Amino acid sequence: MSPINLCLSNLAHDLSQQCLAGAVLGFLSHTLYFIRGYHDQHALSIFLTHLLGSLVLLILTSSFLAATLITTSYLTALFTSIALYRLFFHPLRNFPGPLLAKLTRLYIPFAQQADMKMHIHQNNLFKKYNSDIIRVAPNELYILQPSAIQLIHGAKSGCRKRNAGVYNVVTYKGEHNLDSMLDREDHRWRRQVWERSLTTKNLTIYEVKTKETISTWLSKLAESAKSQKPIDTSLFSLLLTFENMGQVGFSHSFGSLSSGKEAPMLHYLETLFGDIAKLGEMVWPMALVQSLASRGIIDGGDAAKFDTLTVEMANRRMQDIEKGDEGTDMFGFFVADHKSEKPLAYDKLDTVYADAGLILVGATDTIAVVLSYCWFYLVSSVDEQGRSYQDRLFEEVRSVFGQTKPGEFVDSDLQKCELLEAVLSETLRLENPVANNASRMTPKEGLMLADGTHIPGGVSVRVPGYGLQRSEKTFVKPDDFIPERWTTKPELVLDRLAFMPFIVGPNNCVGKRLAWMVLRLVVSYTVYHYKFQLAPGEDGKAIHEQAQNHLILSAGPLQLVFEKREN
Repeated sequence: MSPINLCLSNLAHDLSQQCLAGAVLGFLSHTLYFIRGYHDQHALSIFLTHLLGSLVLLILTSSFLAATLITTSYLTALFTSIALYRLFFHPLRNFPGPLLAKLTRLYIPFAQQADMKMHIHQNNLFKKYNSDIIRVAPNELYILQPSAIQLIHGAKSGCRKRNAGVYNVVTYKGEHNLDSMLDREDHRWRRQVWERSLTTKNLTIYEVKTKETISTWLSKLAESAKSQKPIDTSLFSLLLTFENMGQVGFSHSFGSLSSGKEAPMLHYLETLFGDIAKLGEMVWPMALVQSLASRGIIDGGDAAKFDTLTVEMANRRMQDIEKGDEGTDMFGFFVADHKSEKPLAYDKLDTVYADAGLILVGATDTIAVVLSYCWFYLVSSVDEQGRSYQDRLFEEVRSVFGQTKPGEFVDSDLQKCELLEAVLSETLRLENPVANNASRMTPKEGLMLADGTHIPGGVSVRVPGYGLQRSEKTFVKPDDFIPERWTTKPELVLDRLAFMPFIVGPNNCVGKRLAWMVLRLVVSYTVYHYKFQLAPGEDGKAIHEQAQNHLILSAGPLQLVFEKREN
């Protein structure tokens, strides 16, 4: 063998050993590090460590080709080890689900990329695999069992938010809002302040504010009726609820309802949720962006813009309060606690800012989507006798108009209207705003379901509201709009536990009573003053076909024409 060939042979031998060492390191990286614990929030550190390692390797080998081959060996072994583990050794290996879902969480954004309807796809998975437990990600299960709701979300549940979904990274400068808080005890103290802001006395004040917003809404309907121009009720439902939460939350008008256009803050809110949903709630990309944005390396995008506008609005309201504005709104209670000698929950100003944003997040899209679909069902549905639910509802609410206050509806009177409650409940059942529902991490000992199935510890689980409330196991004719199932036909409800639009347990919706009040008032005033029907050329299909799941359901457009009633 010539000296040149001998040299090349030695180099090849050395390179093969180096590649083997890289492969071994890749395998060990998975088995000793990545497989243990949750590292999503360390995305930037992991990225920089691997980048630095590649640069060091390039310097040591003095060869781009050698460094590339060794790095490729490392990554190939790493991802091969990950794939083999998730397919054959993971605690969830025996649960049914798509092959891609077992390998990577990228399955979710891949499955919904065309239509953003993951709630529909997940519901189809239960049918496809003929199972009420589906593996939708390497470490996540969807469970379609009503009894699992209390096991996962109940007061005695050992399941927690930490490392489940996006909760870890939903913060403002490191401070969690009420919904994303990880510690249950801290959550309990914070929730008490929220509950102070939502007492029966304060709801009465918010009722007045809501009626003022409804007055603007009725003015828009009057313009529409006079001109016979259709209104996109899905858009205006969103504008209405956003405007109302500005008043209820901050004594602030965005002007969005009167202008008929999204305020910048609402636009950023919508795109922010859309971006999170497109990622399939993957945490590490969000953590990476947050880390880079906090260091000024990249722009924080719409999330940062929303935070900036939230802080500006919060500061304006705090200045008004300091000047003696005694108007009652939800944010005022956060400020009062923050300024007290012994704050119950808001010892940091950044915590106040974090929850300021949640006021708008929690009660805008959720209420809006229910209103949007309520209009749809009121123009498209009749009862068994062929009577319009819209006309029946008008007759019912007319009977309580002016009962307590002349010329007004009062929520306490509307609560007695059975059909109104049934129509809203049925809309909530069919179109659960939080269609996928919230995820939780099982405790170390795991979770034993009612059917005897054991869910391992350290697994993300959720009970999808959309799937559960449209299941034949829980409701008769689950896809049909039948308000009577909540009144005269209770036999159509097979399992009442399956109805959970506001979730249960310590983390149930703190603003549930406010949401019901707004829904009752808006629907009652609208039906009382106006008849409405599909606009010419509107077939009512787009509201579902163009709906998207942005963590919170977003209805497609619905063009309606309104006609003033002669009461």
